[in-house]
Amino acid sequence: MRKTIFLISLFILLFNLKANANRSIYIDNFETILGDITAENTLLNYAQSNDIKTLLLYGLHIVNANHNLSNPTSNQILADFIHKAKTTYGVLYVGATAENEGFFTNTINTYNNSRNNSSEKFDIYNLEFEYWSNSATGPSGYYCATYLTPNGFPCTTDGAFQFYISTLQTMSTLASNNSHPITTEAYVGWPTALEASTIGANLDRVRIHAYVSDPNTAFNYSEYRLIDFANGNPDINVSIIFSSEPIFMQNWLMSNSMTNAENIFTQDWIAESSNWSNNINLEGFTYFAYTHNTDVTLSSDNENIHEKIKIFPNPTQNTLSVLNINTVQKISVYNNLGQLILETKEEKINIEKLKPGVYFFKFQTKKRMENIKIIKK
Repeated sequence: MRKTIFLISLFILLFNLKANANRSIYIDNFETILGDITAENTLLNYAQSNDIKTLLLYGLHIVNANHNLSNPTSNQILADFIHKAKTTYGVLYVGATAENEGFFTNTINTYNNSRNNSSEKFDIYNLEFEYWSNSATGPSGYYCATYLTPNGFPCTTDGAFQFYISTLQTMSTLASNNSHPITTEAYVGWPTALEASTIGANLDRVRIHAYVSDPNTAFNYSEYRLIDFANGNPDINVSIIFSSEPIFMQNWLMSNSMTNAENIFTQDWIAESSNWSNNINLEGFTYFAYTHNTDVTLSSDNENIHEKIKIFPNPTQNTLSVLNINTVQKISVYNNLGQLILETKEEKINIEKLKPGVYFFKFQTKKRMENIKIIKK
């Protein structure tokens, strides 16, 4: 009996590690992509082919200058892109990346409130403000002149950190007052242990960079920062950022894949026996950035991308649709206790009678087994 319970627990653990691997990517030069249908579809096809579920959009200040994102007429171009990403290409979340609370308040949140359809809204408010950078925060730095001095903060890393936390707090308030579910998060480079604790208390997720040239060194590179976040804020959610820039992992990815890189990091994570690894949730992996990724081989596996299994919408209330059902031999559905509750091979799966919660769908094909987590609302 104990052996059975252990095996079920192990199955759920491994299943969750796979299912929670929410792959994200920063989209640089987005202002040149939006409105160009060919460029938009190239981006979204790339995301779909590489199982990327989250898009984090850069350049929204330029998009705003071109299209006034506060106006529901002129911002329709962005709404159409987000809707297309979510409803046609399997993207689950779209995030707005910015560097100050004013832009989140007056532009991003105003845009969200101007749209009635949730499929057109941002799901993530993502802060990127490198407060730890002496060159940016010092008296001659960009942050000093643009944000710190005008808002009464000293032009030091401590002053920049105060501005950073103030922005996170504003983002959290905006999210809590928004009718659409918003996740608040931030890019983090080199925080101290005290800073990590403060950051973790003011957001939902951190994205921690592991900017290395080989993923075999990524865990060691990021471990002490992970420990600081785990000790300061148990159960905090984390996504690891890999960079496909030429000076980092581009060469490695030329002959490998995102899946290989992620598996190496995850195996190192599992091998970590310290208690801190139980206090932090590894949600997935993020890639920086789109224009660099398109130059390298990033397919999820060696299988033809057209055979990739997709299931949508997720979350859902009633019916799920399975894309490429012809490759599937059997679909097994498990609850969060590891109990088998359904087997099918239907293209449309009715889950209306299931209780709200998390379910795990195991897809068996001739070539592999794939696990996907589904949320029943």
